[in-house]
Amino acid sequence: MNHLRKPDDALQADLERLAAQFEAEEREDRRADAERRRKGLPEPVRDIRTYSGFADGGAAPRG
Repeated sequence: MNHLRKPDDALQADLERLAAQFEAEEREDRRADAERRRKGLPEPVRDIRTYSGFADGGAAPRG
């Protein structure tokens, strides 16, 4: 008897692996943040960059 596979089985498996990887990275980040707080260290400087007109409100003028 042939095993019939849905065409999206491979995609679903890839998405589940990706979700597991993201969850593991999140756990590691939370663990590192908790360790930093326990040691009383300051927040790390975040290097957040935005594109002009995108995240600075320039793309959606108000008024």
